[in-house]
Amino acid sequence: MKPRRAVTLVELLIVLVLLGLMAGVVGLTIQTVPRPATTDPVLAAVNAARDSAIRTGHAVTVTLHVGGVERDATAEPDGHILADSALHIDPLTGERHATP
Repeated sequence: MKPRRAVTLVELLIVLVLLGLMAGVVGLTIQTVPRPATTDPVLAAVNAARDSAIRTGHAVTVTLHVGGVERDATAEPDGHILADSALHIDPLTGERHATP
């Protein structure tokens, strides 16, 4: 009669401990990239509106005071920004272009 081949409980526990250690090391080394702090108040307001629109699923409109004039920017739930062309905001990325 041939001896049965099987995995012992000790071998199984050792493999599980090693997998847990590897998962812990990988989990600790993965870092999220922090969003750089913005000093532009218009860009900060647009980013906050965009985050809120994406999170809530509803369009968010903010009124921005630029050069003494009120201008509106609307953030859509899909991340698009609809803004006055004078704000120079890219509708896809939400970044502000340099003024010409």
